[in-house]
Amino acid sequence: MAINIFKKKDYVIISIICLFLGIFLVSQFYSSSEYKKVIQPENSETLALEVAKLTKTNSDLRQEVKSLTSALDSYKDTSESGKKLYEKYLSDKELYDIINGNAPKTGQGVSVMVTGSLGTAQIVDLINAIKNMGSGMISINSKRLVINTDLSQFAGKSDYKIDVLGNSKLLDSAIKRKGGILEQISTKDLKIDVVSSEEITMPIGEPFQFTYSKIVSS
Repeated sequence: MAINIFKKKDYVIISIICLFLGIFLVSQFYSSSEYKKVIQPENSETLALEVAKLTKTNSDLRQEVKSLTSALDSYKDTSESGKKLYEKYLSDKELYDIINGNAPKTGQGVSVMVTGSLGTAQIVDLINAIKNMGSGMISINSKRLVINTDLSQFAGKSDYKIDVLGNSKLLDSAIKRKGGILEQISTKDLKIDVVSSEEITMPIGEPFQFTYSKIVSS
């Protein structure tokens, strides 16, 4: 006959210990399962892929910002260059219009009043001398002189009014200087006066016309 050495109280204690041991083992099992899920290769690859996608997206955004910034700078440079080019074009156009007599011009200068007839050589010498004095534009009897003006057309007139744009004081002094152009062209039949003015207007000159060669049959 077997002898039961455990009391009822001992069974209760053992049962409680087994219960807690079972709970502990079950919790350990679930903890281990979750840990394995985290460290599984497929989960690591997914995480790495997501990180790679995010990195690429950020890189693309930075590249787009860089591209837009570069485009904006280029646009500003182009706009500024275009503006300067247009301003230079207007400035050059105004200058060439004045040189070619296509636009009027007002400024200070002198008027050379000649009473008496001048020959072609005298007119040429007078105009060349005035040009060499640093004058701007010149007109004779309200006709603007341009690059192709034939000065011989003014020869033999009874009187002349030669308007000259430039520094009025310098022009007056240079034209009147002793031994200058006035003494060189003067004769007993000529009377020449130089009048300074703060406002002389140059008229528009005659348009420049090209003369083309023609084939002449023999």
